[in-house]
Amino acid sequence: MSGLAGATTITRAHCNACGHETKHLVIARREKSDSEPADPSDPYGFNEISSRTIYSMLECCGCENISFQKVFEFSEWPEPTIDYYPPITSRPLPKAWLSHLPDEMGDLLLEVYIALSSDCRRLALMGARTLADLYMTEKLGDIGGFAQKLGQLETQGFVSKVNREYLEAALEIGHAATHRGHEPKAAEVEHVMDIVENLLQNYVLEHSAATLRATTPPRRKKI
Repeated sequence: MSGLAGATTITRAHCNACGHETKHLVIARREKSDSEPADPSDPYGFNEISSRTIYSMLECCGCENISFQKVFEFSEWPEPTIDYYPPITSRPLPKAWLSHLPDEMGDLLLEVYIALSSDCRRLALMGARTLADLYMTEKLGDIGGFAQKLGQLETQGFVSKVNREYLEAALEIGHAATHRGHEPKAAEVEHVMDIVENLLQNYVLEHSAATLRATTPPRRKKI
């Protein structure tokens, strides 16, 4: 077991605040090692099996964000596993406009980001699909299934034809994850979040437009 790291110990690690890998100062570090002898009855068990866990408290050299890193090394694995706390976030929470959402939607969006940070992709897609449904129900009422709501969303001018097609794609993969056991790739989840958040930003645009109308001086009447 090792004690405090030296003041000049630097390592590269992911920084959630910066959104990418950066240089980090190792504030503190502890190690725990374990091993067991090979089984003599195993014809392939000639080598000792060992493991090492390294716990590090890190400070980003750029933004000074603090994080905790756990590295687990096992002699039978080709690469170590690395975990962070807080977990690595795949995309930043949209704090700039989150407060403009209705409370129920804002709370659900936070839960979706918790799922994203835990790499629970199917849960994130289910939540994103529910967010789109909540938006459509709030604007249109409970008028039927997704197909009917999407059609009325376009008919009533809330989205364009192209945006409706984007939403259809996002909702379909959410349906596949919910009902067909589809395991989405990280890039697919990112695409869905882009589409659904674009829809939710209509709340922000409504607020922004209302503010502009209230603060813009009227045109002078022609004499």
